[in-house]
Amino acid sequence: MRVLFVENRYKTALWEIIGHELEKEGHEVYFLVQNHMFKPSMENVKLLPYPKKLTKPKVYTPEIKKIIQADRGLNYFGIKSDDFIFWYEDKIEAIIDEINPDLVFGESTLFHELLVIKSCKKRDIRYLHPSSCRYPKNRFSFYNYDTLTPFGFSNDKLSIEDAKETAHAIGKRLALPDYMNVSKTAISNFDFLKDKARLTLGYYLGEKYNTPSPLKKRKINSYYQKQIHEWEKFAVGVEDLKDQFYILYPMQMQPEANIDVWGYPNNDQAKVVARVLADLGENEKLVIKPNPKSKYEISSGLLKLVKENPGKIIALNHASNMKELWPYIDLVVTVTGTISIECIFDNKPVVMLGQGIQTSQDNCVYLDQNESIKPVINSVKKGSFPILSEDKKVDFLQELMATSFRGINGDGLHNKGYMEDEANLAFLKESFKKIILNV
Repeated sequence: MRVLFVENRYKTALWEIIGHELEKEGHEVYFLVQNHMFKPSMENVKLLPYPKKLTKPKVYTPEIKKIIQADRGLNYFGIKSDDFIFWYEDKIEAIIDEINPDLVFGESTLFHELLVIKSCKKRDIRYLHPSSCRYPKNRFSFYNYDTLTPFGFSNDKLSIEDAKETAHAIGKRLALPDYMNVSKTAISNFDFLKDKARLTLGYYLGEKYNTPSPLKKRKINSYYQKQIHEWEKFAVGVEDLKDQFYILYPMQMQPEANIDVWGYPNNDQAKVVARVLADLGENEKLVIKPNPKSKYEISSGLLKLVKENPGKIIALNHASNMKELWPYIDLVVTVTGTISIECIFDNKPVVMLGQGIQTSQDNCVYLDQNESIKPVINSVKKGSFPILSEDKKVDFLQELMATSFRGINGDGLHNKGYMEDEANLAFLKESFKKIILNV
């Protein structure tokens, strides 16, 4: 089989390890690289040239519009023109035609990956994004294209007793997802400095589309730190909540594929908050919990909205504890947050504005762009919101098990510890080999 991997900075180090393993199995392995600083040491590597002057008309198809609206360079890093999207579109289309892969592995995060996904869909080529399934821990799924729909089956299964215990632990937030395990994610000072030097050099050599200039990055970080500081000025603690009907919206970190891509078109969180706000009735309040590690998601638009609606919106401070907050909440609204899975196992009413495997559960309501949240609020108040039985919770957990594989996807910087764990690497290698048999 001809397999293509798409470069994603430090994740490319993992792709390279998997690529070597697949070559041993007799597969033909290729790499497509946008950031030349992360070129792997393999034979079949296609480097995307850095853009020159645009030479073609810009055609804004729905697919291209989606990529543009999810692009972090245009959304966060101050890139003014989308010309580069169309430049890369031409180059990527040509390379996909040249390689003609049977299967593509990559993330669905950066614009060049999304352009590859668009090209693969057009040619009916399978594109898979290996990513944590969040629960159960130490597992990941291969997600189809730019969605949260898993592809393939490990067919792993828990005993009924273990499944019940795990479902209970997830629902009561006693089991944490992999991304909250900091034991193997610490970055040394040396690696931190080396990373800054590498990205800076790459920027000055021409990679200006996924990487802001050092000066721009400092300005961006400074701006959002001020936004966070402004939030904290009027934010309150959980102890200030009273006995009322509370809807919780937990902020999702941005930029992040989890919401910018998988949550599209609900990746503007200020608009999501405004949508919920518009459906609130008397004695209903929206509680906004910021991500403990807020990055760029607290926008000026969100701050303005919160300040203008003090009687309807309660802004929690960053130190607020979810465990303490949980008993006060009557309904949770999220785009694609991990909290949706926790709600299902705890029978906490939840609305999702993005789609995922969890939206098939009776006690998780998916709403599209045109649907009001008000009927859900009313059903919760009336006590008619669906409840999931213990047996169905077990069934859902077994589905999460069967559509996921053992192992944690590390990278060459942020999660390097998982790539240095030989047992974990063995699980990953076997998972990739197994998924290829399903394609």
